[in-house]
Amino acid sequence: MHPVVALDVMGGDQAPDIPLQGAQQALNQYPDLHLRLIGPSDTIQAHLSPAYLEHPRLSIVHAPDWIRMDDAPVQAVRQKTASSLVLGVQQMLQPEVQAFVTAGNSGAAVVAASFYLERLPGILRPAMAVLFPGQQGHTVLLDVGAQAQCRPEQLLQFARLGASLARHMLGIERPRVGLLNIGEEPNKGHSTARAAFELLSQSELHFTGNIEGWDLPRNRVDVAVCDGFVGNVVLKLAEGLSEYFMDICPALPGTPGADRFNYTAHGGSLLLGLEKLLVITHGRAEVPAIVNALELARKTALSQMLTHMHAELKNEV
Repeated sequence: MHPVVALDVMGGDQAPDIPLQGAQQALNQYPDLHLRLIGPSDTIQAHLSPAYLEHPRLSIVHAPDWIRMDDAPVQAVRQKTASSLVLGVQQMLQPEVQAFVTAGNSGAAVVAASFYLERLPGILRPAMAVLFPGQQGHTVLLDVGAQAQCRPEQLLQFARLGASLARHMLGIERPRVGLLNIGEEPNKGHSTARAAFELLSQSELHFTGNIEGWDLPRNRVDVAVCDGFVGNVVLKLAEGLSEYFMDICPALPGTPGADRFNYTAHGGSLLLGLEKLLVITHGRAEVPAIVNALELARKTALSQMLTHMHAELKNEV
């Protein structure tokens, strides 16, 4: 299998230079990877190293416009139909393109994907998932920004998505699922959290109950579920603390395992719940983050995770 991944050349604070440098490095590192660069063709040709202009595993899809970070997501997707982000999402309507990577406007990416791509069976809204690093590996944390407010049944759906990801990417046969809350007791939290606790308890999942914030770095569960507002705050706090400790402990970046806590090493967030995969990385991403985002898309395609996820969810509907 040769994974085909589309890349938003105009996404991110340092576009097009950083995405193009990342694309060239990824092609060198992964000989099975095929890339489609989405952006203004003249800009891409001007910034791309001459040796890559005729590369057999690289092609260019002309997109004359792009969505800015401060654009309103819904309005931008509707009005900028020739943007690199919208055309990148549309590339996934072609069967050979398995994933799309962007460092652009994450809200617009979620809107575009939700508009153009089919949902997996039984999924009302997609969720953004990250592999949260801990003492013993990773915990799948979702949602981290796609849905700021969720109904209880959506949190159950997110748990199913996260459990499938843990099975097929982390190799955990029966993932432990926890609901991120303000206490361990079943009656803790607001009405949505309490109702979600009941649904998760009655589900087929290996639900272990409520967890708290400090349980994430301890890897108490394999999948941690919350709404996108809470998840995004948790993720940004963890990234900020990681940078802070790297700054005040000069020896820390060189110690074994320290890369686990560097957000650039994790590629980005996976938008789950749709027939194809989006990888959304930081707008301030440097070259290593772009390369790792492309590797994450490649690895997901090779694992056929979405095929397995579709079959599992279809059985549960």
